[in-house]
Amino acid sequence: MKKLLCACAVLVTVGAVVQAKPLSRILAESGLSSEDFDLMGQYAAGLYERGTPKAGASVQWSNSESGAAGTVRLQETSGNCVLLRHEATAGGKDKPILIHTRRCKNADGIWVLQP
Repeated sequence: MKKLLCACAVLVTVGAVVQAKPLSRILAESGLSSEDFDLMGQYAAGLYERGTPKAGASVQWSNSESGAAGTVRLQETSGNCVLLRHEATAGGKDKPILIHTRRCKNADGIWVLQP
C-alpha cells in the first residue's frame, strides 16, 4: 500500500471517460479498500520483480472479504521501467475502474512508483 500511495496523479478510466485524478480521490471514489489496493500491488509486483518483465503478462486477483476483484496487465517495458494497467471492480459495483501506473527500477534495484 505504501508503494501504491503517493502524491502523484494517475490516469483513471471509468467507462469511456478519461481524467487525471489524485490517488486519494481514486481511493475515495473507487469503493476499493486499502486491502484491495494492497492485493493489486502484490499481484502486480509478481509481474515485474521476478525474472524479466514481459509485455502482455497478466494476473487476476480477488479479495473474498470485500468482494473486489481485478486484473493487472504489464502493458509495456521500456528500459528499466514497466507500465501497468490495473482494472478493478469493488464488491457491489458494476463498473470497473482503470488505473495506469509506471514503476522503474532505481540504481539500488528497488522498483519505485513513477509519475
